[in-house]
Amino acid sequence: MGAYDNLNDTQLDVMREIGNIGAGNACTALSGLIGTPIDMSVPRVQLLGIDSTSDYLGGDDKEVLGIRIDVKADLTGMMYHIVNKRFAERLINTFYEKKLDTIKSIDEMDMSVISEMGNITSGAYANALATLSGYVVDIGTPTPGGYSISEILRVPIETFGEVGDKILVVDEQFIIDSEKLTSNMILVLEKDSLHRLFDKLGVEH
Repeated sequence: MGAYDNLNDTQLDVMREIGNIGAGNACTALSGLIGTPIDMSVPRVQLLGIDSTSDYLGGDDKEVLGIRIDVKADLTGMMYHIVNKRFAERLINTFYEKKLDTIKSIDEMDMSVISEMGNITSGAYANALATLSGYVVDIGTPTPGGYSISEILRVPIETFGEVGDKILVVDEQFIIDSEKLTSNMILVLEKDSLHRLFDKLGVEH
């Protein structure tokens, strides 16, 4: 049985709270990076099965860029920032003008910008974990991790088999200069880390 297979309502509320706080912190951090005020709709935080996650994010073959960030120190896991073409284009054009034909046309300079975004937003989620738990939570260097939904979803399941078939998905709706932009964050903690988190918070498991 995987770590996420039978979470009760209280445990789900903890995971949702991490997602909500992380998304709010990420919005503030992103605003600082691009030097523009950003509004944010209330994030939608869900624990979805693999097939449901794929469908929710647009299907296995949808072209996106996955930015992988490993979670380490007292808690172990990984995050994926899922970036669509329009979100990437808007971010890049904050610093220099460029039109992307496809998400795969991102070059080294573009990737540097997007990786910096991944670094600060994943740091915001890590801070949410640390604040709620009192644990030390560090993150690794952001790395490109796939150009389709199926490629991205395969990695956490293969890496942390004991998470079961569920993934925490945060749907982020940013409003920048009156334009609504969507991105998603996936968070997966390995089984022992998830149990330590619940222990620290006094949540039975």
